[in-house]
Amino acid sequence: MEKSLILVGTQWGDEGKGKIVDFFSKKFKAVCRFQGGHNAGHTIYKEDEKFVLHLIPSGIFYDHVSCFIGQGVILSIDSLLEEIKQLEAKGINLEGKLRISRYCSLLLPIHAKIDQLREDKKNSIGTTRRGIGPAYEDKTARRSIKAFDLEDRELLEQKLKDLVQYYNFQVESIHDSEPFKYEEVLANLISSYEEASRYFGDVTDSLEEIYEEGGHILYEGAQGTLLDVDYGTYPYVTSSNTLATSVGVGSGFPKSIFSDVLGVAKAYTTRVGAGPFPTELFCEEGEKIAELGHEFGATTGRPRRCGWLDLVALRYSAKLNNLTNLCITKLDVLDSFENIKVCVSYQIDEKETSFKSRQLHKVEPVYKEFRGWNCSLDACKSYDELPAEAKSFLEYIEDFVGVKISLISNGPNRDDLIHR
Repeated sequence: MEKSLILVGTQWGDEGKGKIVDFFSKKFKAVCRFQGGHNAGHTIYKEDEKFVLHLIPSGIFYDHVSCFIGQGVILSIDSLLEEIKQLEAKGINLEGKLRISRYCSLLLPIHAKIDQLREDKKNSIGTTRRGIGPAYEDKTARRSIKAFDLEDRELLEQKLKDLVQYYNFQVESIHDSEPFKYEEVLANLISSYEEASRYFGDVTDSLEEIYEEGGHILYEGAQGTLLDVDYGTYPYVTSSNTLATSVGVGSGFPKSIFSDVLGVAKAYTTRVGAGPFPTELFCEEGEKIAELGHEFGATTGRPRRCGWLDLVALRYSAKLNNLTNLCITKLDVLDSFENIKVCVSYQIDEKETSFKSRQLHKVEPVYKEFRGWNCSLDACKSYDELPAEAKSFLEYIEDFVGVKISLISNGPNRDDLIHR
C-alpha cells in the first residue's frame, strides 16, 4: 500500500464497508473514523464470530494497528463503553490502541429521547432514533457538550444546565412528556466519562506523528454518499458530511485529503428509512434480493428496501468523492437471477435528466438488462475465473462510472474477495 486510503460508501449506506475496511485495516499503521456516530454499523466476521462495530474503528482486531475517533464523530460515551465491554469479553484488548479526540461533541441520552419523540410524530424521516440529529443540531448551534468540557466541572455544570433547560421546554410544551432531571443527567455523564477518560487524547498530533514517520492511515467513512447532509437526498439524509472530502475536518488532520479514495457499492441498491429510491423493486425480484442478501440494518435490524443497481447515482457519487477505485460487494447475491438490470438514465415527463436530489422523487429509471450467470461464484478466486456474464456486468459498471473496479466481494466470508 503506497498511500493512505479513504474508504467511503457510494450509495445510501449498508454497502458492506465493514468487511472491506477489515480487509484493508491490517495493511495500515492506523485506522481513523472521521464522521457519523453510533447510527453506523459495520459487520465483521473474525474466525467465524460476528462483530458489529458502531464507533470503534475496524482496525481494533489487529495488534499493530492504532485506532482513532476523530472530532467529526458525534460520540455517545455510553454506546462506546458498551462496545468496549463486548470486545473485551471476547479477549480483544483496547488499552493503548484506541484514542478519541477531546474535541468530539457528545451525544447524551437526552438526544436519543428527543429523536424518538420526533420520530413518533407523523413527519418521521426514518432515523435510527439514536439521537444523531439532535446532537449535530447542538454542535451547529454551539451548545454541545464537548469531551474536553468534562475536564472543567464548573463549565460543564453551567453548559449542561442550559442544555437540559432547553430540551425540557421542548419535551413539556411540544411533546407533552416528562422533563429531564438535571442532577441525574449530570451524574450519569460524569460516571460514564470517568470510565472512558483514559481513551481521550489529541488525535491530530498522533496522526501527524504517524504520517511523518512514513506510516499509512486508513480513514473509515460511515453511512453513504447519498446520505450526505449537503449532497444527499435531503431531507432524507444523515446529519453529517459523509463524503471523502470531509476527512480533513473530521479527522483533524488536513493532509488526509491527499489519500486515495476507494468507493464501496453493492451490485444492487438498498436503502433504509424514508426518502426517494428510483430503482426500488416492489415485486418478487426485490424480495429475492432482500432474502439472499440478508438485508437488515446492522444498527437497527430494520429491513432494507431493495432495488437494481443505480448507475446514475453511482456516477454522481464517484465524482463527488473523486474516487480512485471502486469495490463491488455482494455480487454473489445475483447468482441465481436469469436477468439483471442496471439503471442507466433518469426521465421526467419522457425527458432525460441527470442526478438532482431535489427531483429524485419524480424520476423514472431507464434500465439496461444483462443476462445473469446462473451459477455460484463461491469457487472463483480470481477475476479470470468469473463467468463471462459476470465480467460483462462488472466492466459495464466500470465504463459507465469511469472508475476502475479493483476489488469484488463474492461471498460473506473474510476471504471471499477477488482482486483485479
